Amino acid sequence: MKRMMRHASKPRPDLDDLIKRSMTAFDALPPEGKRRHRAAQRVSWVYGNLSLDNPHITREMVEKAAENW
Repeated sequence: MKRMMRHASKPRPDLDDLIKRSMTAFDALPPEGKRRHRAAQRVSWVYGNLSLDNPHITREMVEKAAENW
């Protein structure tokens, strides 16, 4: 598993195990499942960032924009 940080951090076996299990589960998805997962993650990221600046943005608005993109 790759580390994002250059400096050593405190041991975190529970979190490391959870990350490893989630990566294994993602890797086991068929290509269409991976595509849907990535699309959902993009919508979630965009919604989260846009809603910080504009509380009138809804998840549905972002999903509709993603469908039309």
